[in-house]
Amino acid sequence: MQFAELPHCTHDLIMLRPLVSADLQPWFDYLSQPEVFEHTSWNLQSVDELAPYITGDAPASPSSRLRLAIALRSSGELVGTAGFHTVSPEHRSAEIAYDLARSMWGKGIASHVCAALTGWAHAQAGVVRVQATTLESNERSCKVLERCGYRREGMLRSYRMVRGRPGDFFMYSHLEPRSI
Repeated sequence: MQFAELPHCTHDLIMLRPLVSADLQPWFDYLSQPEVFEHTSWNLQSVDELAPYITGDAPASPSSRLRLAIALRSSGELVGTAGFHTVSPEHRSAEIAYDLARSMWGKGIASHVCAALTGWAHAQAGVVRVQATTLESNERSCKVLERCGYRREGMLRSYRMVRGRPGDFFMYSHLEPRSI
């Protein structure tokens, strides 16, 4: 299982590329917007906390996280991020995560990126199980996952701390078609 090359994105408005240092402030800015922040488990106090996500052009090791910029094709401006964390080469699994600036909601971007990354993880990186967790309040993300063929497996009660309080999360999974 290797994240050696970037997934291909065909959406008219956006492209996927590695995150760069110049993306950190815009990323922090939209994650700080109340309507974005309330449905995430981010608890950022400063832009510096996002710096570890900058990996440059180096291929990721099999067990590392991978986070990509979702950028406008027209300008290269960061409008979201997406990728994988909790990667397990042993179990051939990874958890997908994504976020998007409020100004980009409702344009099909999250669904397109989620489907592209999921297909790429199965076909190119050998991931059998792609899973996702979403706060129970994040109905938009639940709909994205369901449109992309993920199945809700249940509620994980008090699964992760969300800004100092236990949060309830739905667990979703997408299995490689050949493993079903």
